[in-house]
Amino acid sequence: MSIIDKEQQIENNSYYEHEIYDLSPPTTEEIQHMTSSEIQKFKSSASSKHSTLHLLDDPSNFPDGWNTIAMLTLFGSFLGMIGSLGFVNSGGVMQSYVSEHILINDSQSSIGWIFSIYNLFAFGGLIVSGPLFDKIGCKKPIFIGTILMFCGFLATSFCKKIYQFILAYSILGGMGTSLVFGPFVATLSHFFLTKRALVIGISYTGGGLGGVIFPIMYRELFPKIGFGWTIRIGSFISLFCCVCGWLIIHDRHDEFHDNSDENLFKEVLGSIDFKILFKNRLFSVLVTGLLFNGLIFLISMVELPGYARSQGFDDNKAYLLIVVFNSFSIPGRIIPSYIADNGFGRFNTFVVINLISLIAFTVIWLPFGSNLTALYIFSGVFGFSSGSVLSLSASLIASIVKTKDVGKGLGTAFSILSIGDLIGIPIAGAIATGSSQSFKNLVYFLTACAAIGSAVSFISRFLYGGLNFDRV
Repeated sequence: MSIIDKEQQIENNSYYEHEIYDLSPPTTEEIQHMTSSEIQKFKSSASSKHSTLHLLDDPSNFPDGWNTIAMLTLFGSFLGMIGSLGFVNSGGVMQSYVSEHILINDSQSSIGWIFSIYNLFAFGGLIVSGPLFDKIGCKKPIFIGTILMFCGFLATSFCKKIYQFILAYSILGGMGTSLVFGPFVATLSHFFLTKRALVIGISYTGGGLGGVIFPIMYRELFPKIGFGWTIRIGSFISLFCCVCGWLIIHDRHDEFHDNSDENLFKEVLGSIDFKILFKNRLFSVLVTGLLFNGLIFLISMVELPGYARSQGFDDNKAYLLIVVFNSFSIPGRIIPSYIADNGFGRFNTFVVINLISLIAFTVIWLPFGSNLTALYIFSGVFGFSSGSVLSLSASLIASIVKTKDVGKGLGTAFSILSIGDLIGIPIAGAIATGSSQSFKNLVYFLTACAAIGSAVSFISRFLYGGLNFDRV
């Protein structure tokens, strides 16, 4: 769609009656042919028709995203994702081992709170780390977060009781993960406009790679050197990746943000914006869809090993499901993001991958869950689609807020999504009590969530682009 077509779209369509933060960003080819007057004309046309509809960022501020500094930042973000999300994506293997060998007298539902609270702090903490990034850039939050995360994971290696796991892993490790993960993702928006979905997807492959490395390491080392030393080794790997990423990552904080004398604490709290949920239907619907996507992703990844054991398969085969899941999430984080940025559109891609997830549950896991081959196929298909959702979620949110507010938008969205992280695993633990039938009931629950997520993705796509079949 050309810039003139976008202007005509504003004049002809009535579905922009709600407040919206963005038009679909121009493609690279469009930017190359856009003059300053065309950009201003587009902005003026949007504001004259609907005052809340505007081009969020001047494309001339992103003249050449593929330069040395931008590429170093992308690689640094990739390394940071290995160090931070590697533990997140191997949570299923860790929970399985802890419940079988350490907390053997505690219920699955009780153990689930360890990982739920961790995810609450890791992702819900973005409500602070996001605005903090907007205020001071990426370097200081990542530095502090890396120290907290390393100390939390190291302390986890000595834990024997649930409350110890919660203090060390869930709270300390979760807080550190939030301060690392958020800025490593948000800083990419300072260097890339039209390719945001792709570069964020590339960055997120680091999390997928970590989700392959750590489970394989756990599988090999748990029986040989025990839980404590295995987690300590993982902690140092995480530290190494985050420090290397921190050394080479950059931001353009001075260009995008105004200096202010206001107290940092007050400014961070003041920049948290839950009002957007009431002012912008698109944001609210999108976050609702991502909430259900997050539920099925987190519960599936954590409960897959337990489900496999309930069907009579041993620990090695159960752990391998997580490896397959995370392995296929790596291309899932790149391929759909590339397609989204090169003609198909981010919201169109969001709809398709939600449909793939729904098919994976209804056609593979639900009817053939007792077959190991089918479980491997499900792990691959759903790993691909869920990886796509994870990488697209940040770019979808970034596309409907201004660049200077990306941290705030991500923080607000992920803090809401963390509600699902908090309640998801305990709900799963209450449903799947250990018997084969209880795990089948969990699959029914996840299938229903996938259906709701798919339906909401259609609604968000409609709110963003109407009933046309354009790239949106």
